[in-house]
Amino acid sequence: MEIDPKAASRILIVRLSALGDVVHALPLLDALRRARPDAHIGWLVEEPCASLLADHSQIDRVWVAPRRHTEKLLRRGRVLAAARPWLDLMRALRAARYEVSVDVQCNFRSSLLARLSGAPRRIGFAPPFTKEQAHRLLTDRVAPPPRPQLKVERNLELLRPFGIDGRGARAQLSIPAAARSTALAFRAALGAAHAVALHPGVSGFGAFKRWSPERYAALARRLHAELGARCVVSWGPGERDLAQSIVRAAGEAAVLAEETRSILELAALFECCDAVVGCDTGPIHLAAALGVPVIGLYGPKDPAIYAPWDGRTGAAATTIWKHVPCSPCTLRRCNNVICMPAIQVDDVLAAVRDTLSAAPNAAALAFAASDHDVARVAAAETR
Repeated sequence: MEIDPKAASRILIVRLSALGDVVHALPLLDALRRARPDAHIGWLVEEPCASLLADHSQIDRVWVAPRRHTEKLLRRGRVLAAARPWLDLMRALRAARYEVSVDVQCNFRSSLLARLSGAPRRIGFAPPFTKEQAHRLLTDRVAPPPRPQLKVERNLELLRPFGIDGRGARAQLSIPAAARSTALAFRAALGAAHAVALHPGVSGFGAFKRWSPERYAALARRLHAELGARCVVSWGPGERDLAQSIVRAAGEAAVLAEETRSILELAALFECCDAVVGCDTGPIHLAAALGVPVIGLYGPKDPAIYAPWDGRTGAAATTIWKHVPCSPCTLRRCNNVICMPAIQVDDVLAAVRDTLSAAPNAAALAFAASDHDVARVAAAETR
């Protein structure tokens, strides 16, 4: 019997990586859950992004694809040990009897896993929005409009076979109360009118998207001197030295963010800031999806497609893009980077100033409105 997605009650979302892309799939989850409150919805994700979906109120089961664990075993020559967790995962997925999978990633790896899950209907994109011939493993191929779309808008097109209108969808996250408490205490200790998060790190293969640490430090000093703001320099694995170099150069204008043990702890930190500044990288997309005002610094990528998606408005967040002759481009490396150096400190300062003078971040407002006893309790909980 053929499964009709409009009547399906067991649905598997497949978006394995990376952080920004998993964030971009959250509104699709929101629209699906709102339309199908009684459905069982699973999500298949790889280890690095699994903490983002932990205890998510809209997901019934998070399935973790053990790619990194497998790679470690293969490097040690343990082929059988590497295969075992994948076999266990496939058996468990098949036992879950998903009727429909939604492959948001649409490369060979994700589409193969969707096929191996046993879901008889497999929804994904039509070419050219797939990679590695992944569309051949799908049963339903959705063709987005030919015009440029933000990633979130394109993902929502995958709801068409379900008969679901994705308008009004938002990203939901289940941030632990303890993480929020720690973030509030950290914000309280800043003692400044405004808190602006700077996230200077980018992924290893996207290093040429980085804005210089000297300019981040100069921005922090200007924000402190002209607006009374203090900057929180956030960082991820392998980025602490970079963040510390900016804090040292910025002096009293910036502080180093505390180490965050999960993506949701980083989300809690961003929630307490009045704005977040950074390049095209996962944490910036996370902040924007939460509804935190974001200023994205763009060079190689076209913001019409890759801009952060603002959870407050359902539209693109603020970006600075200089339209140099060679951008947008699809390069992973560049020996003559001119796009990112074209962004000046004055450009970013003006954007932050406009952001801070507009409607403030709701989470930061809630913090400002809380009484001192609440702040003291939050601070005590972190000691």
